[in-house]
Amino acid sequence: MINNLRKFIPEKDSQAFWLSFFLCLFFCSVILFVVSPITGLSKNFGAGNDGYIQLARSLAAGFGYVFEKDGPAVFHRPPLYPFFLVPVALFPEPLQRYVIVIPQSILVGFIGMMIFKIANRLYNRIVAAVALLLFLINPWVYWNAKNPMTPILQTFLYLIFAYFSAVELFEIFNQVGRRAKSQLWSHGFIIGAFGAGLALTHAAMLPVVFIFIFVLFIAALFKDTRHLLTALIAVLVAVCFIAPWTYRNWVVFHKFIPVSGGGGLAYFNGNVHWAGIEPEPQRPDETYIDASLRILGIEGTEQTQTHWKGFKDINLEELANKKMAEHIRNHPVLFIKKVILNAVEYYFPAFTAPFLAIKAVTVEQWALSIFHLVLWITTVWGILCCRRMGFLLLAGIIFYSVWYFPFATGFIGHNLYTFGTIPFLCIMSAAGIVYFFRKEKQTMSY
Repeated sequence: MINNLRKFIPEKDSQAFWLSFFLCLFFCSVILFVVSPITGLSKNFGAGNDGYIQLARSLAAGFGYVFEKDGPAVFHRPPLYPFFLVPVALFPEPLQRYVIVIPQSILVGFIGMMIFKIANRLYNRIVAAVALLLFLINPWVYWNAKNPMTPILQTFLYLIFAYFSAVELFEIFNQVGRRAKSQLWSHGFIIGAFGAGLALTHAAMLPVVFIFIFVLFIAALFKDTRHLLTALIAVLVAVCFIAPWTYRNWVVFHKFIPVSGGGGLAYFNGNVHWAGIEPEPQRPDETYIDASLRILGIEGTEQTQTHWKGFKDINLEELANKKMAEHIRNHPVLFIKKVILNAVEYYFPAFTAPFLAIKAVTVEQWALSIFHLVLWITTVWGILCCRRMGFLLLAGIIFYSVWYFPFATGFIGHNLYTFGTIPFLCIMSAAGIVYFFRKEKQTMSY
């Protein structure tokens, strides 16, 4: 049956790009021009966008890296996405809600293209087409594409970075024929540049970048020293791209902040989210940030001490980071419990309701949990059918996601933090689905 569908599926990466781009543009337009006027939803960006569009507007107006004119300098939001939004911020504010869909749809086009490309290379064209279909039927793709939030850009950068890193590792371990020095340079530059962009989009990705490059370096050192040049170029490019922002943070705040802060507050946001981690977690009459401030012993409220979910005062940031380290050191069992709960909630927010401080689960969280459950069930079958490729993709998921688990993952009804792993899940799920419908396993080419 699946073989009969060959004539209906993309044959080229470019076709996957255009299909993904136009579908994203279409569905986002339906949401904004049809659903929004009827339901009243999505008429504006809302308070849940983390302030990225506000930063972009300030940059476009020449106010600097602040949320509003004459506001305090911002240290808890990384810079690349606000700069990406500056062209959108140049339009009148009422139009920005619609203009943002265009660049984000372009990125979705590239994400769809990379899903098709990776799946086609690891498996075959049918798996690639099914993986692309699974990605495009995911409604949270379009939810994220119409909002000024980082997951679309972050996922695009991670896919490019991971793909070229994996290609380099494959060539190292398989002793692929000698490449020109210019190719070694170009691969190193791509890995370093996209890795730096990834880190500058979300600080949690900083360790991912340097771990990947370190693995490349060690593999080249012991297997094929020609590729040491690629690893060295990658790390130099990454450092050179990240260093100016680190220097900015040092000049402005007199603190060593490689990309952005906010970890301490996010850690306690996660603590108060669960029952049994803090003696007095979040109460029904307070926000999770107010609860975190109370646990930290900081006077004031979310409105007075924070802006767009981060501290205004760098000294409060230091206090939260210090208390985070103390909590992990003094309560290792509770820390492990929290990491496990966060890991489950990362994909299945509806399934952890009994452990919440405030037991409330939305329809959206149920839908997200069921969607992820279907992906994971078929993914497990895909891994069992083709372990080598499955474990490779699983590593891509783990490297992306594990850095979120110590912090707050409970606010992901919109699939924000999980989104970067969805392309890998779609590919593995597609492999499981294709194998399930085939009577016999077929040899898959790398």
